Amino acid sequence: MHVSSLYIYPVKACKGCEVPRAVVETTGFPYDRYWMIVTEAEGRFVTQRQDARLALIGTQLPQDACILGSQGHPDPKAALTLSGPDMPDVQVPLQPKSDSAWRNVRCHDWKGDAIDEGNEVAEWLSKFLQQRVRLVKYGGVPGSAGLDEDSHRRSSAKGWYTGGQSETAFSDAFPFLVTCQASLHDLNTHLDIPISMNRFRPNIVLDGEQPAWAEDQWGNCNICVRTQEETAVDLEMCKPCSRCTVPLVEQETAEKGSQPILAMKDFRLGKHLGFDKFGKYADTPVYRGGAVNNTTFFGWDAVPVQLGSVIAVGDAVTVKGGNAALAYDAVTDRTSVVQQWFLLLSLRDAAALCTLLVVTITASWLAYSFTHGASYNPST
Repeated sequence: MHVSSLYIYPVKACKGCEVPRAVVETTGFPYDRYWMIVTEAEGRFVTQRQDARLALIGTQLPQDACILGSQGHPDPKAALTLSGPDMPDVQVPLQPKSDSAWRNVRCHDWKGDAIDEGNEVAEWLSKFLQQRVRLVKYGGVPGSAGLDEDSHRRSSAKGWYTGGQSETAFSDAFPFLVTCQASLHDLNTHLDIPISMNRFRPNIVLDGEQPAWAEDQWGNCNICVRTQEETAVDLEMCKPCSRCTVPLVEQETAEKGSQPILAMKDFRLGKHLGFDKFGKYADTPVYRGGAVNNTTFFGWDAVPVQLGSVIAVGDAVTVKGGNAALAYDAVTDRTSVVQQWFLLLSLRDAAALCTLLVVTITASWLAYSFTHGASYNPST
């Protein structure tokens, strides 16, 4: 298996940049979801869920930005470039001005402070989207102490990884999304019109000898990327990625349809994959009340284990560990094979198994007693 493509999405919900290589940082690839569009009045994040036209906003970073990293660029003129249909390009400096204002914003459940990128780009976006919005940039210093106490920084979704802390910028929940080309090929056999991988907006796409949906067994595992620098980068597979309505948006035209989610509901729902029997999902607010049953899944959310190495297209990838995805419990520790098997049982199945064991033991004792002339006394 190998890395077949890499993507960075500088502005949340806008077009991504396909890159040949990128360095691994605390928050993922450099500048990935480092910017976010928010409503001017409330500071609430805007995505393709609310406005599919975001898919038409192009983004471009300097060629060396994904290697040099997001915490400083030697060229003070280095900038993110935004483009759109019938719109002139607009540039946003990679390094904010010293007098930039802070704006209180919200990204899902997180509320904190981000850097306002000024009026020029705000007017550009407001004109294109036909609503009053601002562009803000992640203002934290990833990797430093005090993640939970810093209003400029955002933690990854907690309880899904074994390390102490994980940080993300403005992604939905995790630094990386990993998908497999073989699974997309299989999904396309269920569709009248094939779709591209960009519907799922991954960071890392893998291809190779693994069959379709082999990643469903990636619970309790890392994937290890052997880089061209002869170093190894482990990514911990945290959880299968639940899909919202964004994959319904054709990324080249911003037209919204019913696929691929409609087809995925026939075989990629949580109840098809057994996630409805997995306590971790039941205990997560977004999945409570049985919502996981009717949620579709594609790809894996991941966090980096090692930092600083460069992942490139063509790098070899191996899977380390791995059992049934449902058996993963990052809070209590990695579970044994026997524990995993019991976790896959519903309560009804478990009760039936216990009854069967009691009946079997009782019958064995009666047979032993009869054969050896002993009387059976259940009080002893």
